[in-house]
Amino acid sequence: MKSKFFTFCFSLFNFFIIFATDLQFIIKMKILILEDEMHQYNVLRHMLEDLMPSALLIGPIPTVSEARHFFLSESEADIIIADIQLNDGLSFDALSCAPDNVPIIFTTAHEEYALKAFEYNSLSYLLKPIDKEMLRTALQKAQRLLPANTVKASRTPTRPKKEKFRERFMVKTVKGEKMIPVSGIRYFVSEQKNTYLKLLDNTSYPINIPLEKLATQLDPQRFMRVNRKFIVPLEQITATERLSNGKEKLILKGDNPPEIIISRMRRNEVGEWIK
Repeated sequence: MKSKFFTFCFSLFNFFIIFATDLQFIIKMKILILEDEMHQYNVLRHMLEDLMPSALLIGPIPTVSEARHFFLSESEADIIIADIQLNDGLSFDALSCAPDNVPIIFTTAHEEYALKAFEYNSLSYLLKPIDKEMLRTALQKAQRLLPANTVKASRTPTRPKKEKFRERFMVKTVKGEKMIPVSGIRYFVSEQKNTYLKLLDNTSYPINIPLEKLATQLDPQRFMRVNRKFIVPLEQITATERLSNGKEKLILKGDNPPEIIISRMRRNEVGEWIK
């Protein structure tokens, strides 16, 4: 009798271990949403919150450029739900940078892109307005693929991942888009609610990322936000200068450097950083 009881307890214990592992995976599932219409996003979000309440929703990302940034910065998603027509072009142009093993559910008001969609890792092609049951079916199909991609890895103890930071930016030019490595950046500046990156040759490009958010995407050993307006790379700093009014400013390499006054609250932190 005791033997049967212990066998039952052991089986029950194993069941809870497996269940907890699966639950941990489910909680961590990330769904990336590419959508440029807020109303459509809200409709989709409500459906997903009902169908997969434990999933983490990322987005909405409304432009091809921002979607490329997401993939090139090696951010991760388990499932992608992509509107085909975004603010600045077709999502196909961004999805070419996405990992090959991430299933994609396309949503669109147009039928003519169906064949092209299946050139990508497309599982479903949902016409708007999206039918909730069709979305449920598409998500179930996507989830059936996930164990081969991620569940096995999630059940294997791994070393903590090294935090990843941006290594490049995609900027718009008159000829199209251009990739800028962070090593070519002189500084970032916020002006009139817009953010610009300034290159070593003094050309500048707008980027659609607030300075506060940008600071979290850059390696803190290489970049620091020194005041409200500026983020600077350590390698571009040549010296600091104490002014007659007690303020302290950074001196950057190159001609015609901007006047960058170190924030009083960040002065000690900047001083330690550049030592």
